[in-house]
Amino acid sequence: MSFTLEDLTLGDVEDVEKYAGQPLASLADASSNKGRLMTALAWVIKRKEDPKFSLEDAKKMPMGDITKLLNSEDEADPTQE
Repeated sequence: MSFTLEDLTLGDVEDVEKYAGQPLASLADASSNKGRLMTALAWVIKRKEDPKFSLEDAKKMPMGDITKLLNSEDEADPTQE
């Protein structure tokens, strides 16, 4: 599944921000804490494929899998090379 931030619904963004305790825009802020934000993003992205995918499931994902999931946005756009 190819993912871009534009695929997120407003409800997804609310869920991410509520769990992370920070705005989605802080993903670009090098000084912000990313753990909860990355967990929440993995959760909302994966639940699009599997509605039963839980926040607890996202917490169990290896960092490599989360990184690949979040980096799929760059891979989906050939102009990013």
